[in-house]
Amino acid sequence: MYKEWRRPDKGFFEEFEREFEEMNRLIGSMMHSVGKEPQVYGFSIQIGPDGVPHMERFGNVLPAGKDENVREPFTSSISDEKNNEFKITSEMPGMQKEDIEVNATEDEVTIKAQGGGRRYYKTIRTPPTAPDSSKAQYNNGILEVTLKFKDPVKTKGKTVKVE
Repeated sequence: MYKEWRRPDKGFFEEFEREFEEMNRLIGSMMHSVGKEPQVYGFSIQIGPDGVPHMERFGNVLPAGKDENVREPFTSSISDEKNNEFKITSEMPGMQKEDIEVNATEDEVTIKAQGGGRRYYKTIRTPPTAPDSSKAQYNNGILEVTLKFKDPVKTKGKTVKVE
């Protein structure tokens, strides 16, 4: 990186060169300790149709104590009150549909996948849904899970007669 400016008559630059070599060594050892898998961390904020912002995080940089070899996929979820459905979209590139396991309960969906040298895991909280109605489809690295609401979503408010 900086080897081309080396000369035998370095003078006071010799100290700079030693510092650069030490920094290069430290950065090199840090990069080797991180591993071959890129470190990914992010979050998404979406405003749902109800006007409430929803924030979700994703990536493989997890809090201490979690398995560092598992990546949390980028996930988006939305309530579709018109069709009485809750939809979850999750990005999981490099997987085959046989590698993916989706488990649904009345109040959460768990997504696990392992294959192609990658592992994904995420639990998503849901409004009350009917797990028997759940459907999942995987195409081009995108998993789509659709669940029906347990009880039809009631319209908000009530018409009040003005006297």
